[in-house]
Amino acid sequence: MTTFSEKRHIKLALVVDDSLMQCKVLSVLLKEEGYRVFTANDGARGVAMYIKYKPDLVLMDINMPIMNGYEAARKIKGLSQDNSLCPLIFITSMDTDQAFIESIDAGGDGILVRPFSPNVFKAKIKSIQRISDLYGQVKTLQQAQQKDAELAEQLMSGVIEARNFSRDRIGIIRQAAELFSGDIQLTALAPNGDVNVMLGDFTGHGLRSSIGAIPLAETFRAMTKKGFSLFEIITQVNHQLYDLLPADLFLAAGFVSISTHNASMYAFNAGLPDGYLFSELGEIKYQLSSTHPPLGVLPNLLPDSQLTVVSIAETDRMILISDGIVEARNEAGEMFEFERFEHAAKQGVLEGNVSKHVQQTVNNFCQDMPQEDDISLIDIPCGGWQQLLVGSHDFEHFPDKLLSDTSIKTLPAWHWQLSLRGKRLGIINPIPMAMSQINEIEGHADHWQSLYTILTELFINSLDHGVLGLSSELKASADGFSEYFKEREHRLRNLEEGFVELQLSHHPVPNGGRVIIKVKDSGKGFDITKYYKDRDVDSAAKLKFSGRGIDLVEQLCDSLDYQENGTVVEASYVWTS
Repeated sequence: MTTFSEKRHIKLALVVDDSLMQCKVLSVLLKEEGYRVFTANDGARGVAMYIKYKPDLVLMDINMPIMNGYEAARKIKGLSQDNSLCPLIFITSMDTDQAFIESIDAGGDGILVRPFSPNVFKAKIKSIQRISDLYGQVKTLQQAQQKDAELAEQLMSGVIEARNFSRDRIGIIRQAAELFSGDIQLTALAPNGDVNVMLGDFTGHGLRSSIGAIPLAETFRAMTKKGFSLFEIITQVNHQLYDLLPADLFLAAGFVSISTHNASMYAFNAGLPDGYLFSELGEIKYQLSSTHPPLGVLPNLLPDSQLTVVSIAETDRMILISDGIVEARNEAGEMFEFERFEHAAKQGVLEGNVSKHVQQTVNNFCQDMPQEDDISLIDIPCGGWQQLLVGSHDFEHFPDKLLSDTSIKTLPAWHWQLSLRGKRLGIINPIPMAMSQINEIEGHADHWQSLYTILTELFINSLDHGVLGLSSELKASADGFSEYFKEREHRLRNLEEGFVELQLSHHPVPNGGRVIIKVKDSGKGFDITKYYKDRDVDSAAKLKFSGRGIDLVEQLCDSLDYQENGTVVEASYVWTS
């Protein structure tokens, strides 16, 4: 709000004294210093005129009728808390220590004892006004910095939050303790339809704690989009934060990947409070405890680090929280704690809105207590993501000419291949490399997500069942996934020989194209005919957790052919523009 003095660009002074003579003398001296002067003859009138004119300087007598100078000064100082500093000088004839002490206690910025010379008075006014002007400059700078900070926060929120995947389905609480939040929530869709989610809590809160948010968000999204595994993303994030952040700044983070077609959740907790997997009835099915120090502390992840694999149902919900929720305090100093959170989350699950119910419960618990830390939550539904797998075509709608073999008999427009052997199979993921080549040559398109899924399933089958010799029977039950991945990690660490060869060739066709994928491994192979016979005979086989990869690839491919006793598989993927 523009004040009276700001409108006129002149300095205003208010003289409050019950002596008309003193008011006149002081007014003359102030006008010589360039002030426009208003006068009042009692403290109450002085307060009213201060409210009306918002002066730059107040001269206050002490002994006055109706309201004395001390009381008037206290009221004026209370009113000027949100405005620029308005110096208040007591003008009195009481030359005592007690008068000086009481003047300072009442909020006075100085005291002048009569009698004084005009030169002394003017020197005092210049001195006190110089301090006021400096305060005004500092406050102007602070206001400009605040505006810059608000703009920066809006830009950061736009870069980070606006690009999150499925904001309408994934519930989020983001309640900052200061303008900048040190917590970050990221969601992204992988090419195979898996949903990757991260909740991070940087050390402290405010601007300093958020400096790693943008590079972290870009790494998480870019690697998810390119098809890197969740563990590869976590490894890169840790390396990036270790190089980027100062030694006293790090990130407690929880990562979750929801894989609907595997009916599994892959998770990793590095320093966050326990995450919770809730059933649709609000029962706690699993608690995800921290198994690793916060990211950015160590140059590399701990040697035995691995993802936790948990079976999920379509109606389950996975909830990640920051410690700002469980450590929130009420007026009595009590913390919200896990028990209250679990109860609030359960009610939220039953009512269909976890984030809203938890946030209301925390705020009701804390009432008007200042928020000590950023409060964050992510609520992830475990079902309903399968339809997001783009490009699952109905091939009966393709023209016969497009599906003919003539395109295969001609030379491909381009050919790409890679062979991985021994220990490199455990440290290199060739699928993002292959997809990068495809996108670079053919350009980005939504239907490449289906091709990514085909490549991933065929490569993983060759590596797991061919080279590593893992049995699908380990995944015959939901709980078997955990044992399966433990054994997989063990065999990869001890792998010395074996290979997987991956080949891609692209054949243009009218209004579309065909990619031939060929994968060969060094394994013993398997009887694919027996697999299909067993599946046809056993109607319940399609409900098993194992074997789903082949079924998914068959749905996405034009053709799927196993050769050389199952050690070679060739798939044809066709699309139209």
